[in-house]
Amino acid sequence: MSGLRLDGLRRAMEGVVASVLATCDANGIPNVSMISQVHYVDPERVALSYQFFNKTRRNVMETRRATVLVTDPETLGHFRLALAYEGTETAGPLFESMKAKLAGIASHHGVEDVFRLLGSDVYRVLSVEAVPGPVVPLVTNRP
Repeated sequence: MSGLRLDGLRRAMEGVVASVLATCDANGIPNVSMISQVHYVDPERVALSYQFFNKTRRNVMETRRATVLVTDPETLGHFRLALAYEGTETAGPLFESMKAKLAGIASHHGVEDVFRLLGSDVYRVLSVEAVPGPVVPLVTNRP
């Protein structure tokens, strides 16, 4: 990975700002989706919510690769994570944590019947890159 550390981007993975997930199929045809959560697993891995069987899911199963753009809600800085799919968890602490968080997001937006977690897709983070652009200075001493 680059000099940026995944654990330093945890604010960007809280679900305050939706993330953008990009995949492509085996022929290189791209697909872009908005996703509700990127879950920090450990310093080298994240998990993405698997909610629907769609083009994104098919692409990941074909190529085992994805890229996700996360946004820090305080600085508005963008970070690109290159990902390699490792597997899907459908039970256990990671799944239950993501399921609870997704239920909260769904409740907040009034779409409880639409958001249903099918699995937690675990990815190894291959690289982390800051996307050039303006950012808001981080305020550290709030009243």
